[in-house]
Amino acid sequence: MRKTEINSALDYAFSQRKNTQGVVIVRHGVIVGERYAPGISEASLATSWSTGKSIASALIGIAVDQQAISSIDEPAANYLPQWQETGRDSVTIRALLEMRSGLVKEEGRDSISIYAAGGDQLALSLDRQIGEPPRTKWVYRNEDSMLFAGILEEATGVSVGEYAERHLFSKIGMTAKWWTDTAGNALTYCCVDATTRDFARFGLLFARDGKWENEQVVSKSWVKESTTVPEGNTYYALQWWIFAEWGAIAAFGYHINNIWVYPELDLVVVRNSLYTRVGDRRVRTGNNYHYTTGPEEWNSDRFLSYILQAVTD
Repeated sequence: MRKTEINSALDYAFSQRKNTQGVVIVRHGVIVGERYAPGISEASLATSWSTGKSIASALIGIAVDQQAISSIDEPAANYLPQWQETGRDSVTIRALLEMRSGLVKEEGRDSISIYAAGGDQLALSLDRQIGEPPRTKWVYRNEDSMLFAGILEEATGVSVGEYAERHLFSKIGMTAKWWTDTAGNALTYCCVDATTRDFARFGLLFARDGKWENEQVVSKSWVKESTTVPEGNTYYALQWWIFAEWGAIAAFGYHINNIWVYPELDLVVVRNSLYTRVGDRRVRTGNNYHYTTGPEEWNSDRFLSYILQAVTD
């Protein structure tokens, strides 16, 4: 890769009003570009926001690979005791992964942010009814992704954080902590704290078809399925954004806390916003919360074009 274009991408990311905390660019498993804001280093934590959805999707895939979950085409109610015998059997795990659950909140509650609401966020996400036939309409709902916390714990018998550490994070050398709600449920729609380098490790895992060194951490079949846009959707697969025309898959988080993956180029790009954590616990309640300072202006196409132009082979 050409250094000049890499530096152009980094210069853009750290120019005025971008509020970038860290950028890591990995090609063929090697860091070819890396920069941090003043006072920040490779050891500083960033946060995922909705990039965590793609990590939760990987855990669902691992649970399927291990047969803890029989199939994503079975009713989610099989793993959500609160839903059993409530008439919501038509909502499959696949429908949740595709953001086509058909579930709606009570009238007047749609304006309430799940993160701002705090409390038991799994209970809040469970407390919805079918408003339209599942898998017919795409609507981005954080509550759909929050249900993976209940599904994974019921299927595996351990907390999401423990399952992720045992079967994903430790396998790829990633140090990460998941925020929880007041009931101890991982916020699987968001909120994984890790370094920018560690987020790049997760991206590299998917650039390599789920294989890390000599171990198949996520099955190749799940990587393919979870990053293939289903019929009826446009750019959204199973908690991943897909841009086939650019040869890219992406995990997107609020304020451009993003992971871009180009499998054919064996290229991973991570960009994080300035991160602030308030409180002494990663439990979303009261004065325990976190936030990022997003860019006042940002053009992903421009940023990524420099990096793609740097590729020489």
